[in-house]
Amino acid sequence: MKKQAAALASALVSLSMVVVGCSGGGQGSREGETPAAAKAPSASQSTEGPKAPLKLSIMATYYTPQPPNNQSDIWKKLQEMTNTQIDMTWVPRSAYDDKVSVSIASNDLPKVLLALNSSSPPLVNAIKSGLFWEIGPYLKDYKNLSALSKVQFESTKIQGKTYSLYRSRPLARFGVTFRKDWLDNLNLKEPKTPEEMYEVMKAFTKNDPDKNGKDDTYGVLAFKDGQGYLIPHIASWFGAPNDWKEENGQFTPSFMTSEYFEALKYIKRLYDEKLMNQDFVVTEEQQMNSLYNQGKAGINLGLFDDVGKMQLELRKINPQAKVGILDTITGPKGQRIWSQPGYTGVYLFPKSSVKTEAELKEILAYFDRLQEPDAVNLLTWGIEGKQYKLTNGQAEKIVSDDAFNNDTLGLGELRIDDGSKELVLTGEDPLTTKGKQLIKDNVKIVVTNPALSLYFESPTWSQKSNELKKIVSDGAVKFIMGKIDEDGWKKVQEDWKKAGGDKVLTEFADIFAKSKSK
Repeated sequence: MKKQAAALASALVSLSMVVVGCSGGGQGSREGETPAAAKAPSASQSTEGPKAPLKLSIMATYYTPQPPNNQSDIWKKLQEMTNTQIDMTWVPRSAYDDKVSVSIASNDLPKVLLALNSSSPPLVNAIKSGLFWEIGPYLKDYKNLSALSKVQFESTKIQGKTYSLYRSRPLARFGVTFRKDWLDNLNLKEPKTPEEMYEVMKAFTKNDPDKNGKDDTYGVLAFKDGQGYLIPHIASWFGAPNDWKEENGQFTPSFMTSEYFEALKYIKRLYDEKLMNQDFVVTEEQQMNSLYNQGKAGINLGLFDDVGKMQLELRKINPQAKVGILDTITGPKGQRIWSQPGYTGVYLFPKSSVKTEAELKEILAYFDRLQEPDAVNLLTWGIEGKQYKLTNGQAEKIVSDDAFNNDTLGLGELRIDDGSKELVLTGEDPLTTKGKQLIKDNVKIVVTNPALSLYFESPTWSQKSNELKKIVSDGAVKFIMGKIDEDGWKKVQEDWKKAGGDKVLTEFADIFAKSKSK
């Protein structure tokens, strides 16, 4: 126990300054525990007599201006359906990383913790130190959890073991949306190439696309994490590899390719000509979304998931606003989209909060229950007869879009299913339908990250990836803002190598070679 306490203390000290969720220490399963206590009920099992609700504490994030309402009828129904009492802590995305760090430093962690960056070195190191439950051996006992994608579980494993439940998301979520009404106002055609996109962004900035007589619009908005949307979108247009290029077993980071540099030059042109917000380095993601919803920009480089909701938000201020969707942009290498990992964030279970194996199994049973069709549709559409009704086997909303969005706000953050069990919406907004279809269609043009499975196994990457990423991120911002030139960008690459990048390349090649020889 002294060694475990020491490991915990060391981890808490080292993690107090990081920006992703981890865990504290605690006891694992106990010897002599009776089979009845250790056996967790599956989603389909019934128990004799009433059973006390499982008390759950969960911490997750939200991306909307207001946090979800934990007192709504849907939340009450969710707890009734899963026989739980949920103590939900919602933290805005802009403050989430800091909140997690404080929780870790104080060893005040929930039983279920959302970690948004599952490959973060501090998180990986905490897992390796034994501060989270390993859940892999238990998954076979649950009908729905055992049916989740083996491929996705493989990509989240650490030292060959599964510690987390991934939140399933589509591979081809990246998409470009635009103000169709602005395009129509200026008699422009939808852009198909990077240069045509530049011309549209320029017109959206210079030519008063909203016809209000003011110089108050941008072509596109960005926020301080350029690696979030801005650079991946535009780099994919120019044919850059998705984070890494693998060739004959050797790896090259994307930022060292000529295609990536062309993308940076393109973004620098947008910045120099003031076609994008000049304060992007201090802009939070939520602020960027709010500015777009207020009609301050014409192009949105983001995700296709919520294009229908985006249009609804815009129309709260401008009822005539129209959003359009671009299929893809065709660059020098054709149509390409950087693939997502197939999940966004993972749920972890700290041993300091989940004290026994029996309790862990009950929590896993809760997540298993969430995969049943009635629970999936509760989290998707709300309560039948209140938010929707069944019409020819499809869900039909019976409240306004605003009321529906308010009622269901945040529920998606709890979901780990792939959406295959949810009811189809009757009379769905055509924009939402098109977005969903493009997410499916664009799978055929995604560019995958060949190093995704290597992150957890490379010692240097586990230790230094935050530092290495910061060198690249800071360098990209400096180049975009004109603080360094091409020679300065080459120095960024050399700094990356000297800071441990060279060792990462060697380790990646070795790990890759061993995986191919098995």
